Amino acid sequence: MRGLAFAGVAILALLAATIAFAPASLVDSHVNAMTDGQVRLAATEGTLWRGRGTVVMGDGVPRVPLAWQLDPWSLARGEALITLDAPADGVGPPRGRITLAVGKANVERLEFTVPAAAVAARFPVPGLQAGGVVEVNAEDLVVTGAVARGKLRLQWRGARLAADGQSTMDLGTVAATLSAREGALVGPLTARGGSIRIDGETTLAPGGVRLAARLVPEPTATAADRAALAQLGTPAADGSIAINVAGKLRR
Repeated sequence: MRGLAFAGVAILALLAATIAFAPASLVDSHVNAMTDGQVRLAATEGTLWRGRGTVVMGDGVPRVPLAWQLDPWSLARGEALITLDAPADGVGPPRGRITLAVGKANVERLEFTVPAAAVAARFPVPGLQAGGVVEVNAEDLVVTGAVARGKLRLQWRGARLAADGQSTMDLGTVAATLSAREGALVGPLTARGGSIRIDGETTLAPGGVRLAARLVPEPTATAADRAALAQLGTPAADGSIAINVAGKLRR
């Protein structure tokens, strides 16, 4: 009987060691499956519990260094509590705490920065080009298929936007503060400090986005800026245009 008990303890110890020291590369396969190949984790080091790697989205942009720590006790509750941080040799975000469970994601806090070009790549607009960086800050965000609660703040600094055959529009800093409403994130969106001023409201829902706004040329706007606005709609007397667009995000 003692031999059987000893064998059981040995097997459990071996299983625990296998899990504890499982390579971090296993995380990539799970991330890849969960995102249908849209997000990969490259150059992984460490273990499942404490590791590091580089997040690669879509066609390879952006590449964001990331370090994580998984709380093993959270698994006993049927969830996974993950703490994110920049690697020791990294600079700035991502940082945060996320809890994942079946059918639910709870973002206690999350901060990261992504190139605007990577965000533009998610929109099915041929030739769309974007410059600058987008800073994302989420707090108490709960998603269960739809958005249950939470806040999301976005700041697009050095915002520049262009499409095929159009000159680049300087938008300055684009900011949005969104709160949960009817299963989506909704809130005001503004642009200040560039040649085009924007005032409007945006809605982010799983897989889709809507924007209703007025774009106004500032006194610094060039003839090319005004011509680019005219491509989006019929200008009013002050040269401004109103837009109301919606679409799905590219997978």
